[in-house]
Amino acid sequence: MTNAMPSKPALKEKFGTELKEFFWITAYLFVSFSALTFYKSAMLQEQGIHWLPWGFAIVKAAISAKIILIGRALHIGEGHRTTPLIWQTLHKTVAFLILVAGFTVIEEAIVGHIHGQTFWQSMNDIGGGTTEGMIATAVIMFLIFIPIFALGALGEVVGDKLLMRTFFVERLQFEPVHRPAPIIGAKIVRPKYPTR
Repeated sequence: MTNAMPSKPALKEKFGTELKEFFWITAYLFVSFSALTFYKSAMLQEQGIHWLPWGFAIVKAAISAKIILIGRALHIGEGHRTTPLIWQTLHKTVAFLILVAGFTVIEEAIVGHIHGQTFWQSMNDIGGGTTEGMIATAVIMFLIFIPIFALGALGEVVGDKLLMRTFFVERLQFEPVHRPAPIIGAKIVRPKYPTR
């Protein structure tokens, strides 16, 4: 009878991998949220309001990164592994957007309850409390999430190590995908590809 429990080195390696993922996702989200915070601050300064909560960006980035890792552990948004990567990317982006939005609503409701606010009063902090603001926030978060899940989907195909090496160490030589079609006279002859 074999022991189903993973060994300590395997657990240590898994923890190290998740810690690296948490760091990189948090760093990416911090840069994105900081840019939004800086933009909002610049808009408010035009109205004479000084607002620049950098702490908000790092806390929100860390919480969102942890939610993403929990969602991955629960296999949320998985599927579409045989379809083009765009569908897998969009499916995961929408699934995790809903997950993070749900956790954000719960978080704001708890913070509001602690400060003696009703549920709807605490929701005013999300997107400025207006429908337009909430839709704009959802669209921005969608666009921020796309690179995370696009690179994740690509990493599943080529391997995370090869993907990281290609991005940050050396660009590996791949055969060009697009070749110009040969022209004979005025007629374009397109190469024939084998059909499956």
